[in-house]
Amino acid sequence: MLWPWEIISKLFSLNFTYRINFDFDHQKILDEYINAKNKLIEIKHPSIGIDHDGGWKVVSLYSETGSASSVDKKFNSDTAPTEIIKFFTYTHKIIRELLKKYDCKPRRIRFSTLKPKKQINWHRDWDESIRYNNSRLHLPLIVNENCKSKLCHESYQWQPGGLYYGDYSFPHQIKNEGMDERLHLIIDLKNPKNLFTDLEKFSKDQYKREKYKNLIILTFNIFYKYPRKIIRLLSFK
Repeated sequence: MLWPWEIISKLFSLNFTYRINFDFDHQKILDEYINAKNKLIEIKHPSIGIDHDGGWKVVSLYSETGSASSVDKKFNSDTAPTEIIKFFTYTHKIIRELLKKYDCKPRRIRFSTLKPKKQINWHRDWDESIRYNNSRLHLPLIVNENCKSKLCHESYQWQPGGLYYGDYSFPHQIKNEGMDERLHLIIDLKNPKNLFTDLEKFSKDQYKREKYKNLIILTFNIFYKYPRKIIRLLSFK
């Protein structure tokens, strides 16, 4: 069964995800994470109970405060490497190469884990789109076939070895119904240049998405966001 906003995006054949042409060794990044894991203090994403059910944890390589335990986006400002970057020599090298290739500045960069049998609920990040000169890139490190993601109606299961852009200003969710955790490195960039190989196709897709965006957001708010907000308010009484 599809939600109303999924029906709209499917009806108009909207595309939301794109692979980015960038070379790196994902295994080296994963190895650095595994070697440093015991030294890291993951925090539950602060939107627990709203955007997820307690299984979503993050630790930052770049943050607004310079702290690995900070994932807040308060000012949409430039970010700085955190104290744990010293454990991620290769990963930091790849980040700097990415910034140089696309002539951009870093925003938040963090490892994101979703535990088995947990989910990230439908939500949207209103400015995580190239339309606002931002781009959210996902670099998958650990995946399983029973962990499924959706951006509106588009279901995707990105594989390690690739780097992917999604327009997260639209509603999205993740369900990990597998027995293994899902681990991604999430890289937020500010004003990247020439990010897409086929710019003509992306521009056409972007125009089409924006054409129906208000309708999609309206149905998302009416059928999902506002009812859940009312339920939360009533539950506190």
